[in-house]
Amino acid sequence: MDPVQFDPDDEEFYGDMGSIGSAKFDTILTGSPLNDGSIPRGFTLLAIGNQGAGMDLMAKQFASVAEDPENTLLISTAESQAEILSLYRRYDWPTDIMVRTMGEEYNQNVLERDLRASRYRLEGFTMQDIQRLAQTRFTENEVHDYLTDLTSQMTSLPPYFRAAVDNLDFFFARNDASRVVSMLRMIQAHTQMNRGILLLNVSSDMVDKSVERQLYAIADIVMEFEVGMLGTDFETRMVIRKFRNGPENLKAISFRVTKDEAITPETVDRIA
Repeated sequence: MDPVQFDPDDEEFYGDMGSIGSAKFDTILTGSPLNDGSIPRGFTLLAIGNQGAGMDLMAKQFASVAEDPENTLLISTAESQAEILSLYRRYDWPTDIMVRTMGEEYNQNVLERDLRASRYRLEGFTMQDIQRLAQTRFTENEVHDYLTDLTSQMTSLPPYFRAAVDNLDFFFARNDASRVVSMLRMIQAHTQMNRGILLLNVSSDMVDKSVERQLYAIADIVMEFEVGMLGTDFETRMVIRKFRNGPENLKAISFRVTKDEAITPETVDRIA
């Protein structure tokens, strides 16, 4: 495979680093208030943790700092276009990035068909129903391969892209885990070669420990999201367990969600 050719103007514009999605997080990771980002170009980030700990919001926040909206992609498997647009407007984030809602597509293409079939069983078939089924009986039985779709779309992104996948649970629930991991390796390689920045989300209870170890190996940065009770309040924090070539960045960062800045760091502790 020929090496990727980078435009000199792009190299100057994008630089070597990109933001994690928050200037305050970038400052914590670099140790300096003056920086152009905290994530090396070509890195893949993995966010893993409890449901409700903030990973879904982090994915959208990560995509919101789009250097080039036309080369920024957010893939959601649980929310609709309308829900995402509403959130972006709430925080005054750019709404011209590329968004694909695979969960919404799945509901339209698969679940609605199943509901229609259930209605046929309950209410009986009309002649029109029978004719429609006769015309579509071959295509109706096909199962759309969203994992291949994901891989194809991600590996077609040009240099210096920014992308977030929220979340991988959708793919692990519908495919053999080894196949998902294999596809993610392809996507990670494309990210590295094209100096992209990629964020992947997955719930910790969705994968077993052997698959989790493989995901950790693929990622350059691993962020564990945790939520727990502190007295009568919820406490959320991000624990950076892995940062390739940057062990000084292993930290536990408590954060809160504000109406102006979304996920905002509060306190930081070093981890052993």
